[in-house]
Amino acid sequence: MRISQIMLAKGFGGAERSFVDTAITLAERGHEVQAICHCGFIEKHRLEGIERLQVEEVNTGGELDWWGGRRITAKIRSFRSQIIHTQLRRAAWHGGRSGRRLGIPVVSKLHNYVDLSRYRYVDHLLCTTLDQCHYALANGWGESAVSVVPNFSRIEPIAVARQLQVGGIRMLSYGRLVKKKGFDLLLRAFRKLLDEGIDAYLKIGGEGNERGALQQLVEELNLTDRVDLGVWLDDVVEALDDADVFILPSLDEPFGIVMLEAIARGVPIISTKTKGPAEVLSDQSAILVDVGSVDALYEGMRRTCENSKLAFERATNGLELYRSKYSADVVVAEVERLYAEVILRKARTSKA
Repeated sequence: MRISQIMLAKGFGGAERSFVDTAITLAERGHEVQAICHCGFIEKHRLEGIERLQVEEVNTGGELDWWGGRRITAKIRSFRSQIIHTQLRRAAWHGGRSGRRLGIPVVSKLHNYVDLSRYRYVDHLLCTTLDQCHYALANGWGESAVSVVPNFSRIEPIAVARQLQVGGIRMLSYGRLVKKKGFDLLLRAFRKLLDEGIDAYLKIGGEGNERGALQQLVEELNLTDRVDLGVWLDDVVEALDDADVFILPSLDEPFGIVMLEAIARGVPIISTKTKGPAEVLSDQSAILVDVGSVDALYEGMRRTCENSKLAFERATNGLELYRSKYSADVVVAEVERLYAEVILRKARTSKA
């Protein structure tokens, strides 16, 4: 197939990672892929130099940028795309309008619970969870125009899950340092863990506007010798392979690609019961705790540290879950099937 992938953000989070990983994986599977991104996209280099992957930069503003939308349309026309796949709202708007102008079907990945009015020109929504699917249906989308296709990771799964070491337990969490990620709660829970005499260290990777407040909290809790905060993780595989436990303390997590990365490397997981993790993980593959509770996070960490056998069993189950449902080849094969279905449906509608 000839596939145009569009993502118009400049930063790099879960949606941007999905864009990069999907474009690369499709190219590796033999498709001709056009990756249209903002000229200021900070991780554009990840897409460059890959066979069958053509990177196109655009300097587009918001949804009212008429000329930016026209430039995107011209690039898609020149590439002779068979289908357009967008990530995030701005790309859905411009990509949807381009598809309408050119008669090309458009699928959009829904990463969050956003206003769907800007998806009006999209033919099919790809939701990452059942809960997002229910949200789309409740907002007027028909069942035939919505599918559940989870996120995936390109990380190679480890052969055997990690065994928890005795003493000096290395805990890891990472993500944008923003309020909804719950890192302040994690720090308070970690302080309680140390106060109970458990020997542990915590690394929190990432950047964000909460870094200053979190650093101040580290100092207030007297954690400077036990917490490494704001580390930029150039290689998440290396970071995960150096960890004994992974913690996802989010207050709101529509999916959470980071949990897939952790289970792929066989690391025991503690996660809050936010919408994404609660749908993907279970008590057999992780310790799931109440959202927004310092005590619940602490209890999950304590249980993991004090029962290495159970932690290993959960990590093993998580690893098998990743292999069977969330690896790149499994998920992208489903995406390819949906592309073919949407293309055929569009062709039939156009003939009618």
